[in-house]
Amino acid sequence: MPSLIHEAPIELIRQNPALAVELLRAMTDVPLPAEPDISLGPTDLTDVIPAKYLADAVVVVSDAATGAPVLVVIVEPQGRDEPTKEFSWPVYITVVRRAVQCQRAFLLVICPEPGEAEKCRRIIRTGHPGFDLAPEVIDPLNAPGAEGDSSPYLAIFAACMGAINLETEQGARQVLTAIHDTGASTADRERLTTIILAIASSAARQTLEDMMTAIEWKSDFIEGFHRQGAAEAKADGILKIIDARHIKVTDQQREQVTGCTDLTRLDAWFDRTLFADTAADIFKDLRPLGTLPPPRHLPIPLAQPTSQPRSSHRPRS
Repeated sequence: MPSLIHEAPIELIRQNPALAVELLRAMTDVPLPAEPDISLGPTDLTDVIPAKYLADAVVVVSDAATGAPVLVVIVEPQGRDEPTKEFSWPVYITVVRRAVQCQRAFLLVICPEPGEAEKCRRIIRTGHPGFDLAPEVIDPLNAPGAEGDSSPYLAIFAACMGAINLETEQGARQVLTAIHDTGASTADRERLTTIILAIASSAARQTLEDMMTAIEWKSDFIEGFHRQGAAEAKADGILKIIDARHIKVTDQQREQVTGCTDLTRLDAWFDRTLFADTAADIFKDLRPLGTLPPPRHLPIPLAQPTSQPRSSHRPRS
């Protein structure tokens, strides 16, 4: 199961695909349209061959005037260097070009460990002349967004990468300001806040929570979440993450989410949706609708013999 460190940057891109373009502009000189149309693309890169290739996030950059795709960005979080990448990463590039019918594709690797990031930067030789892959890798040492004038989602990305020290008041203030400045819905801001609190150290979490309850932030991070209704906002956030991550759930499970008023249970589901692979991982504490708990098998007492003696009286013949 992917870790939250692996999943957090991808969740940011799912919520705001333009972040992938910001990262590309910050890390490379790849030419891009000034004001492109940006959308999420297909993550299933399975071709006609039997093997299954699933990218974590695919962002399609299209010409705003014609709608034609001009660039596809594949975002791949990498916790550690894997030998399989030599074979899977070139497949991502070639298959996504075919799937989107786009001439240009770019692989952007996000690695939270600088040592592992150096391994990920090694050129992948395919054996064909001129067909080599040099991945662009982002790690905490070169992650953009830590500057004070960064865009909101870029600053949140930097915090997820550890490029902003959340244990300091300055760092905590920077990321809370960024979440506020996204202009996202209540549910989406709660999702961003949950991600930041989950990846933060104990000291950083305490700093963030103290600031969130202060008068300056209370309307954004406390009252704002309850204005929509705590249970309703939480349920809405759960379903949005499920849909964004393409997790298959039944209509009954959706009804159970929207109808749930137990905040403790909703909190548990919300946290699981960030890195769960299936609906079963999210709702493992839930019975299907319409089912009853298993019956309790109580012992059946045996019939006790009566103490009344058997009558010796015989009927008259």
